[in-house]
Amino acid sequence: MIARVAEQCFWLARYLERAESTARLLQVNVSFLLDADVPDLARWRPILVTAGEFDQFIAGRDEREADDSDVVQDHMVWDESNPVSLLASVGQARANARTVREAISLETWVELNGFWLWLQDRRARALFKRDPHTFYEEVRAACRQIAGTTRDTVLHDEAFDYMRLGTLLERAGQVCRILDIKYHALGPTRESQETPAESAHWLAILRSCTASEAFFKRMTVPPSGPSVAEFLLFEPAFPRSVMHCLTRSWHFLRRVRPAPDSPIGGTSAAALQHLLRSLRSATIERLVQRGLHAELGRVIQGVDDVSYAITRDYFAAGVTEQVQAT
Repeated sequence: MIARVAEQCFWLARYLERAESTARLLQVNVSFLLDADVPDLARWRPILVTAGEFDQFIAGRDEREADDSDVVQDHMVWDESNPVSLLASVGQARANARTVREAISLETWVELNGFWLWLQDRRARALFKRDPHTFYEEVRAACRQIAGTTRDTVLHDEAFDYMRLGTLLERAGQVCRILDIKYHALGPTRESQETPAESAHWLAILRSCTASEAFFKRMTVPPSGPSVAEFLLFEPAFPRSVMHCLTRSWHFLRRVRPAPDSPIGGTSAAALQHLLRSLRSATIERLVQRGLHAELGRVIQGVDDVSYAITRDYFAAGVTEQVQAT
């Protein structure tokens, strides 16, 4: 597979995962704020901060708009200048899919293109204004449909491996960012004496990761900062936990590497192994003691380092020729 196609498959999947994650986060936040008594500064501003969009958002705006539900949601859904908005993410996924039509199935293309056309239609905007919760559910359903169609209709070859790599690395980073929203909303996690607002916030975070049911099936303690963070970081059987995503990423990274001892792919393999060792040697008690916000930042940086290494190892100019010669 040539490097260009591999890279576009990787990013096609990342953008779709990003869109689905953003929709879930916004949907849960809308519902959460209807029931919880949360200070104005903890309502929508943390969404922008954890998405890395706060500085861009307030540029040329009154900073108070960062606490306005309508303005923030419009920025995170429809603003194409925002690289993590729903519209921008789906648009980028479609653009990548269009140029690698030979690597994906017709069914995947039809689903993705139809989703994009629906987002462009005025009826989608009307639904968003009338019923944001239902709009976000439609977005999530479309993303799940595309992901499922892809798994069931494309060849499970190199293109699929790169798509899975993109999905899993994006998901690991997004889960860490969602966990970190609580820090920006309510401050550092404490091991005891959590307020009702904090407890409600942890429940909302579980819902943002579609993890509520799995959490209560697996964990024997009620939702709290340490228990929710432990589950979302370390539970190997939950498909959205950071540990699960990184472990599966290692599986797909080994599949795309020409050979275990090949010089191609060595940097990304080492970066992912380092991140996995760090996570496997950690405990939730140690992470909370050190400061969950700082530790989540390290994991997010580690995921970014792996992604950059994959780009250098597999997508940079000249890699295709080296792989073919190996």
